[in-house]
Amino acid sequence: MSDKQSEKNTAIYKRLLGYTKRYKWVFLIGVLANIGFALIEASFVNAIQYLIDDGLKERDKFFLLVQTPLFIIGAIFLRGICNFVSTYCMGWVGRKVVQDFRESLYEKYIRQPAQFFSQKAPGNLLSTMTFNTEQVAVASSDAITLLIRTGGTILFVMVYLTLISWRLTLFLFLVVPVIAWIINVSAKRLKKVSGNIQNVVGDVTKTAEETIKGNQVIKIFGGAEREIKNFKDKANRNRQQDMKLIATKGIASPVIQIVAGFGFAAIMYFGSLELLAGRMTDGELITFITMMGVILKPMRDISNVNTHLQRGIAGAQSVFEILDLPDEPDNGTKVIERAKGKIEFNKVGFAYESDKAILQDVSFTAEPGQTIALVGRSGSGKSTIASLIQRFYNPDSGKILVDDIEIEDLTLSSLRQQIATVSQNVVLFNNTIRHNIAYGRLEDASDEEIIKAAKDAYAWEFIEQLPEQLDTQVGDNGLLLSGGQRQRLAIARAMLKDAPILILDEATSALDTESERHIQKALEALMVGRTTIVVAHRLSTIESADKILVVNKGRIVEAGSHKELMAQNGEYTRLQQMQFSE
Repeated sequence: MSDKQSEKNTAIYKRLLGYTKRYKWVFLIGVLANIGFALIEASFVNAIQYLIDDGLKERDKFFLLVQTPLFIIGAIFLRGICNFVSTYCMGWVGRKVVQDFRESLYEKYIRQPAQFFSQKAPGNLLSTMTFNTEQVAVASSDAITLLIRTGGTILFVMVYLTLISWRLTLFLFLVVPVIAWIINVSAKRLKKVSGNIQNVVGDVTKTAEETIKGNQVIKIFGGAEREIKNFKDKANRNRQQDMKLIATKGIASPVIQIVAGFGFAAIMYFGSLELLAGRMTDGELITFITMMGVILKPMRDISNVNTHLQRGIAGAQSVFEILDLPDEPDNGTKVIERAKGKIEFNKVGFAYESDKAILQDVSFTAEPGQTIALVGRSGSGKSTIASLIQRFYNPDSGKILVDDIEIEDLTLSSLRQQIATVSQNVVLFNNTIRHNIAYGRLEDASDEEIIKAAKDAYAWEFIEQLPEQLDTQVGDNGLLLSGGQRQRLAIARAMLKDAPILILDEATSALDTESERHIQKALEALMVGRTTIVVAHRLSTIESADKILVVNKGRIVEAGSHKELMAQNGEYTRLQQMQFSE
């Protein structure tokens, strides 16, 4: 591992430990309990020499029959208390750190701009929040517990061994550098494999999520076998990476034990010489040898500390990469209580990627209360215009104004409070119908207002037929409702918000003909007194708009009323003819 990478890992771990400082008193209690556990463990073994030399040799009945049993019971009792306290406290700190990380990630996700979600797969984001944060818990609590317990046990045992025979103890230090080298070599491998495992787990999650969401498409287009094979490949890659981790851990521990075993054999030889020379008692030699056996497990376990640390560092690194991303820009300072509804585009240009312009020199004005329809072929930039109004993206050039104020000067909350939207891709939360309709006004919307919005959106006619009515659960993204019902709930939600600016992006696309007629009347009533931007594919739904903008390849090529545009016999007329022929 390079010095630069080592410094980076150290910085990541220091930052990770910074999260435990919030709970320093519980953490400190856990540390002290672990130290107590290690001290009792070593002291318990060290007592063997007194049992042999003072008890068995001297035949001291009080020592053998009273002191020794009481010591054993007391040591085991204290050891158990220390074990419980350390396990609980360190586990509590670890879970709190995981909770903090997940809450921070969730808040970061919420505050990210739209580009973030278009560049990141949902499965990978979920994997970071679930799997990677669990690795952080391992590093922030389990690794520290293991380090203090095993390290403390080794330290206390070494102190006792030194007191028994400094000559034999000095020989042990020849083994330590070899073990340290083995741990360092395994560290490089563990760090790399841990990072690979997290990436593969993200792929597995993403693939499973896509399959669950697209199960009907997979079935109808005969993709089941292909998707199964694809998932098996990713699951197999996950298994392979796990096996690399297991193999690395499996090799490190026995190698350390082998090295320690050679040291143990040598200690037996030289210890016997010390006994024969009269420099050690029987109890000291037996205790020394017993401690050598006791220390083998901590020496093996301490190699696993590095495994936990590397997994935790890899997990923390992926989490910190997201936490360090800037939030959605919100530098505006102006606030509008309720906008009049004037919208102005002034030579606006935009590109999702720097070399692919989506909008070029787009200029138009929507006066308060006007209905502006955006029409054009797919991919022409209609929905992008609607997204820019909501500041899901920021224009690369030009200005967008609401009530003659540049939207960058408005706070995001103030701007978005002025806008209600209904799109063709309806998003419903896995909650009740009441919750979904009142989502924009959960704090103050009454049942009467919710029912009125539902009636105006022609949703009440199916809601009142449900056993639990407004308390009916809609399922994951409204799975328990039909497409038309989901769309009507979205329209009711927009109606209840009562915003001065309304954006309709193919708002009636999922409705049958009868429902569409009802909803069209409801939308027409909703649009009264509001500035409405309608992104439309079916031109028959926007013929009554105050102004129709024809968008082609990112530019507004025609503008006017339906009658005016038909008279021009241009792009709008061609779109009409294409739909009529279809």
